[in-house]
Amino acid sequence: MIRRFLLTSGLMLASAVAFSPKAFAQSVDVPFQGNIGPQCSFAAPIPGTLVYSQPGAGPTAGPITSDAPGGVSGQVDVSCNTGASLRISNARFVSFTPTNPLPGNPPPPPDFPGGFLEARARSLGNETYYNGPSQGGGFPGSPMFLAPTNQTVEVDLAVTQLAPLAGTYEYAVTLTIVP
Repeated sequence: MIRRFLLTSGLMLASAVAFSPKAFAQSVDVPFQGNIGPQCSFAAPIPGTLVYSQPGAGPTAGPITSDAPGGVSGQVDVSCNTGASLRISNARFVSFTPTNPLPGNPPPPPDFPGGFLEARARSLGNETYYNGPSQGGGFPGSPMFLAPTNQTVEVDLAVTQLAPLAGTYEYAVTLTIVP
């Protein structure tokens, strides 16, 4: 009797489980959303090299420039996820170290070496310019377009001065990304 009761109970329980609706078999989509803002960034710049351009005779017959044979354009990689504009916002003299300094001579004055700077930045067929005095505060040209991609911007500089002295000159060209 107990065997029949257990057998009947077992069959009823098995049929209840086997024929019950699948209560746990459901699906749902969990949505995700992101708002990625427009961004551009510069990588570490590679400095350019200025050389003395001598189109004429004599030691003072031309600018120092990155465009002359032996000169090297400066470079910086720019990465943008949207279209933007780039302009040269400033170019300026930074420092001068004479090759053979005379003992007891004072350092060069703040307006040394004087002269005029012409800078150009270019990438993917676009370019922008800057002209101004070596102390900065010159005139930026129209901005150039930056595509929404990774790109290399090449920067050139020419410095026209009256009498360049022998030594190491350091200049800086400031690039600015504008929306």
